[in-house]
Amino acid sequence: MIYTGIVVHGDKLGRTIGFPTANLELLTGDIAAKGVYAVLVQHGDRMYTGVMNIGRRPTVADDKQLSVEVHILDFHEHIYGHSLTVSVVGHIRPEQKFAGLAELQAQIARDVQSARYMVQEREMRRESV
Repeated sequence: MIYTGIVVHGDKLGRTIGFPTANLELLTGDIAAKGVYAVLVQHGDRMYTGVMNIGRRPTVADDKQLSVEVHILDFHEHIYGHSLTVSVVGHIRPEQKFAGLAELQAQIARDVQSARYMVQEREMRRESV
């Protein structure tokens, strides 16, 4: 699955727990099942690994509308209004509600490790073909 969207302002909670997210207003792509995904993120001519959450953010808001948020690894630019193309590499886990922000933060750290591994495995498979 591939998504293209414009980065819009969110509530900026991710940055307070060490995982800033690009909140996407999708232009293309049907929304996949709720969950957390390993992704490749294209910004301009650069490609980054990321973790994408599609869901209602049950730990912090339990929103009525689905949101698409991407934490881009090793990335520190302000990109509001910019277009991103996000390609799903694999499913990490279903969306879930945590007891609090510390538990959520610890799980996101594990999700980041999973995403790095999944993207690295994908690249190794592509190189061996």
